[in-house]
Amino acid sequence: MSKKPKQKSFLGISENPSKARFIVVPANIGGTSVGRKGAEKAPEKIISASWQLEDFDTETKTIFVQEGIATESSCKNLNQLAKKVEKIISDGRFPVVIGGEHLITHQVLKVLKKFYGSVGAIFFDAHADMFPEFDGKKIHHACALYLSLPYLDDFLCIGVRNLSPVELEEIKAKNLEEKFLLFEDFFPNYLGQTPSLHVLTDKLEKIKTNAIYISFDFDFVDPSAIPSLSTPEPPGFSFRETLDILKKIISFFGSRIKGADFVEFCPDENFFAEVSAAKIISKTICYISLFSK
Repeated sequence: MSKKPKQKSFLGISENPSKARFIVVPANIGGTSVGRKGAEKAPEKIISASWQLEDFDTETKTIFVQEGIATESSCKNLNQLAKKVEKIISDGRFPVVIGGEHLITHQVLKVLKKFYGSVGAIFFDAHADMFPEFDGKKIHHACALYLSLPYLDDFLCIGVRNLSPVELEEIKAKNLEEKFLLFEDFFPNYLGQTPSLHVLTDKLEKIKTNAIYISFDFDFVDPSAIPSLSTPEPPGFSFRETLDILKKIISFFGSRIKGADFVEFCPDENFFAEVSAAKIISKTICYISLFSK
């Protein structure tokens, strides 16, 4: 493996895409945020910050990059993204998409549906993203999950703590109440305790699809840990709690996980936040590498 300029390759690794298992795709796509603007600038910031991270994971005691990580050129629109992901999957690789806004997810799921037949997804998100349209737009980050429904055979959205009456009406009309685990569901007695991961088990066992996709909105995490967000929503999960939940889900599904995206980071010159975002992505790759053998 060789080094490239910092802004070009995740973790500073330059692997041949034909040999690497994990293909990082920067998706510089946004412009619809109702909160802070600029999520389309996130991929380069996160990738550059990832150079602070080492290849050895102290938790799992593994050199998790041994399966290879390559970084593609950036995508500027949804059609470019779909074509890149289709090529990656057809080559037997694992797409890791760094957004950008959450509106990118449905395009990736559309491609997965074509290849795997039945697709399930786990959405990590402080918001339900179940608006049929927002501000007169149907392609909007507030519509991310709603846009994804045609390509999903099953899903679970976890960590929601900001839900509008419009979204609640859509969820009830489509009988999807059981597909959402609210932030408070992880704390059955009171906030401030360690989150109960037992609430996840029954939900995960019901998802029987061929492929599983992880869509991670950084606002799942408490903004004290990652403050650079399009739409921050306190309180949230701590950094450690976030990794525990990721690890549980990835270890449960193992090799059925076929792709992931990371969205809604909004750069504001906070290097701490950029490194934290890169760390979540690298830990996800590490867990997938470990549990899908």
